[in-house]
Amino acid sequence: MRIIDYLRLGFAGVKAHKKRAFTVVIIVGLLFSVVTAGVFVLQGLENTVLAEMLAPTDGKVLVISSVDTNVCGEDCDITAGVAEIKKNVERYGGEIIPAEISQTTDGMFYKLKEDVFVDAQNRSESDVTEVVVPLEVAAKLADIEMPERDAEVTEQLDAIKEVREKTLHQTVESKTKEKYYIAKILPGGVYISSLSLAIIEQGGNPLDLILGQINTGASQNFVIKTAAVEPAVDSDSIEPPSGFVAMEDMDAEEMGIVFAQFENIEAAYKYYQDKVNYCSETDRVFNMCGKDYKYQVVSAVSNPLTTYENLQNAWLVFKIVAAVLVVIAVIIALSTYARLIGKDLKIISLYHALGATKGQIRVVYAVYLLMLSVMAVGFAVIVGLILAAVLSMVNMEALRSVWSLAFGMEAGAVWLVGWNNLIWWLAGAMLLTAVVAIILGNGNFTSKELAKKMK
Repeated sequence: MRIIDYLRLGFAGVKAHKKRAFTVVIIVGLLFSVVTAGVFVLQGLENTVLAEMLAPTDGKVLVISSVDTNVCGEDCDITAGVAEIKKNVERYGGEIIPAEISQTTDGMFYKLKEDVFVDAQNRSESDVTEVVVPLEVAAKLADIEMPERDAEVTEQLDAIKEVREKTLHQTVESKTKEKYYIAKILPGGVYISSLSLAIIEQGGNPLDLILGQINTGASQNFVIKTAAVEPAVDSDSIEPPSGFVAMEDMDAEEMGIVFAQFENIEAAYKYYQDKVNYCSETDRVFNMCGKDYKYQVVSAVSNPLTTYENLQNAWLVFKIVAAVLVVIAVIIALSTYARLIGKDLKIISLYHALGATKGQIRVVYAVYLLMLSVMAVGFAVIVGLILAAVLSMVNMEALRSVWSLAFGMEAGAVWLVGWNNLIWWLAGAMLLTAVVAIILGNGNFTSKELAKKMK
């Protein structure tokens, strides 16, 4: 028989058992749709959050590694520690970024010797210091007073919008009379430290089970260009000089601090998980870090490292639950497929009477069951996508508010829909079920066994 014949006969089987066929598609598809919806939402959340955190560095991860003096105490060899940190960074494929520390009357700023921030709009003038800072710092440099953390959410959101409008890509003047050009605003906790919906009185929202675990972190302050002319200092004045003072700049490495950039979150996470770098927040609080731990590693912009870690833990829990649902769906599908074959003994006998071989009949039924499996998977994917999209739309306003409060941004649409290759594994499990059903029902395709069963 030709391939088209197998497809035609397989489709005829679907039509012949229309009621039972579509019952298995709906039941199995609904079970799978719960899993696919979870995959879409969890992956969509991961994509959206990490994209926001890594947008300033174009998807790359900027990390700060430092010698943990709480471990080495008074015997710290900063030089040796920095050398080992740099060696480890290179071993994991990272790029060392030389940096200086500037302690000013307006706060502490890092000066990176390489451009790492994308879309940081520079000024052609050189009379002001150009900085890349989180929103709270931008407000401070512009001398804009923001509402307290216990203020109304609407008041906080309005304040965030106002600060962005008055500072981003503009020159501002601080209380110290120093001028700054805000080249870019970095994401980081403004009014809330996590993406929990509880802040807007939606603590019972099921999404909060995951969102509450995502800490937004705090971005550091960076100078991308220092004013060409230093601020004038009156020798008779007792007031401290304002702005950046060159003599106060320190090499970051002399302080045991190393900046490094990794191409993606996976590479940075492997470095972060190295036994000399890793210590969970809980272990750190109780002073229970591993015996090999020596260096503290944190994200320089927002908090992609621990966010990725928390999401991996969420994925682990989800996969366990998904595995249980998939097993149930497979058992239902397998038993239904077995009954479908068992009820077709007369049709199988007819195939034999028409001269079809056992192998050809098995292929016909394999195509038939594979069609059912494909239909079930397709149904699950479509329903899963719809559920994920509806969940996003229903919570859109809440998500936009939380994104703004957490990252200090004017949030657009926040869609929790993303693709993960786990969908292919689910599809593969369903297709494999059809093949297993054919193997287990092998006796039904033999003319001798058929004769016994039909007596």
